[in-house]
This record gives sequence, C-alpha cells and structure tokens, in this order.
Amino acid sequence: MKKQKRTLRPLELWNPGAIEKWLEDEAARGWQLTGCGRILATFTAVEPGDYRVRLRPQRPETPEARQERGAACREMGWDCTAVIMGDDDYDCEVFYCSDPAAPELDTDPVAYGWAWEKPLRHSWRAAWAVLGLLVALPLLLTALAPGRSVLEVLLRQNLSWLLWLAGIVLIGIVMLRRLWYLRRMRRELTAGMVPDPGNWRRHRRWQQAVVMLLLLCWLLWWFSSAASLWQGEPDMASLPYTSPVSLVEGTDQEYWEFETDNYLYQSTPLAPDRYGIQYRGEQGECVRNAADRLRFEALAKALYRERAADFQRDHPDAAETAVENNAFDEAVLLTAGEERLFLARSGKVVYALWVDFPVNLEESIQRVAAELAK
Repeated sequence: MKKQKRTLRPLELWNPGAIEKWLEDEAARGWQLTGCGRILATFTAVEPGDYRVRLRPQRPETPEARQERGAACREMGWDCTAVIMGDDDYDCEVFYCSDPAAPELDTDPVAYGWAWEKPLRHSWRAAWAVLGLLVALPLLLTALAPGRSVLEVLLRQNLSWLLWLAGIVLIGIVMLRRLWYLRRMRRELTAGMVPDPGNWRRHRRWQQAVVMLLLLCWLLWWFSSAASLWQGEPDMASLPYTSPVSLVEGTDQEYWEFETDNYLYQSTPLAPDRYGIQYRGEQGECVRNAADRLRFEALAKALYRERAADFQRDHPDAAETAVENNAFDEAVLLTAGEERLFLARSGKVVYALWVDFPVNLEESIQRVAAELAK
C-alpha cells in the first residue's frame, strides 16, 4: 500500500472552509496533509477516521512563541501537520483533530474574523491589481502597435498571441470569481459569522479545470510556436480586387508604383484571408484595396464599422451615400473632396477601395458585387 501521494495543491487559500472540507474528506479515506509547496500537496497514509481540520493564517511571532502555541494546541487535541505556502505576507497552518470531544481551536467568531481579515484583504487587493493589469492590456497592445486599433492588432496576431489572450481572459474570469466570493466572506466575517465554504467538490473541480485549461493553452502555444499550427496562406483569388489600371483610363501597369510599405498579405486564426495593396500613380494618384475574410461575422461587422468611422473621423464633412445591391449585407460610399472610400460587407468578407482623386466608382462597385455573389 502506498505510504504517500501527491496531488495538485489548493490555489484558493482565500477560501479556508473549502480547503478544510477537502482535507477532512481525504482524512476519512486515510490521507493526511504533511506538506504543501507552490504546486503540489503531499499526503501521508494514516488510519482512516473522522477528523476535524482547521486552517489558521500564520502570524509574525518568535520561534519560542510558536513552539508554545503549538504545545497548547496539542494539549487541546489539535496537531499542526503541515503549512500551506501562500503569498509573501502569509502562510496557512493546517491542524488535525481526531477527538470529537476536543474544543474548537477558535471559539470566538470576532477573533476568527480578525485572524482572517488580513489575508482576505490581501487577496482582495491582489485580485483587483490583476484585473487592473488585464484592463490595461489593450492600451499596451496599441502602444506596441501605434496607429492601429485593438481590433486590427488582434486580427494580425497568429495563434500564439490568441492563446495568450485566451489565458488572460481565463485569468480575468478567475479573478472576478475570487472577488465575488471574497466580498461575501468578508461580509460574513464582519457580521461575526463563520463564512460558508460552499460546495468544496465544486471548488475543487473548478480549480482543476482552470489549471488544465491554462496548461492546454500553454501546450498549444508551444506547439504553434514550434510548428505554426493552423497557419495557412491567404486565398487572395477568392477576395474582390480592383486594379488601378481599370480606374484611370489610358494607364498601364508601369504607370502605377507598388508601395511595399502599405502591403499586407496574411492569414491568421481570426482572419484566414486578408490583404492590403496600395499603388501610387505617376501623377500622385493613390489607389488602395483592402479585403478581409474573417473567422466570425461579428468581427466583420466590427471591422466594417471601424473602417467607416476612421474615414469619417479624418473627414468629418464626408458625404455618405448608401449602396444598394443584393450582393452586400451593408455598403456605403463616403466622399470628402476628391477622396472616396467604397466600403462593403458580405457575410464575413469586408472590402474597402480608397482613392484620392475624382473617379466614378460605379463600374468597380458592380464588379465587386459580382465577385462577392459568386
């Protein structure tokens, strides 16, 4: 028979009641906690029985005072078998008692509340700090990519970045859940009540699910970084395109200079097919095509609105003309002086044609509609 076993340590030290119930169940099956590091908890085989388990936050004290307190607890029938390593400010001592007649370690709910107020307050502040960092992430992304919106930054990211984002969202959910429970527990302590631990099995399953999801994100990130999983080449032939030669009569391809600084050719998880191409004519004319086939229609709608808003922000007096065509779910022609933007969305595809010289775009619009209707 095994003498020891190791399992994932509890992460939610701010919910001592749930940890106590879990350890009591382990003791009933013959396992007693004897060590707990940052990741794993170590159990030693004992005689199965009905044990009471209580957690106490460690407080600053001299070694002599700690020994005296330990001796006093043993006289009451309680034995400290392990210390759960917590944050820098506190650890938790774990006490077991097999004597049903032994008095409780903490008989005064007010003193119990004082003992736990500091670690719970620390967890409360730490959760808010983590959420603050997560909220600041979009600002960080835009700072790293000046001139681009958060949506554009996300669309340009490969699978590795999206897995990081998934992990960050998961951490945010964990922090919100923690704040909800901490708020309830601190209210109960203030009222002189021992906090309700809730369903410890549900807490345990939640913790294991979080760890497994984070581990899965990490493994997928590692594999995607090594092998570029789910990363393909964009299918530009399936997206609409307007040649600059067709816009200015009498010009040929040599008339137009391809601008490499304004070139995009990319396939990402959120945007499987996308390109951006800009040409500059010999007389200074500019023609830009941009087309995106996105993973979700909601993203296409957001990108359509963003591109229209960008043009209107740069040109507040732009005239707006609705484009009616069954091939488009929504389409508009924006005109500001000599600049024109034709913007259309069909399902998950968003197409934009921008020119800075006067030209009739009706023929180009019909051509784009025919390509999207295929």
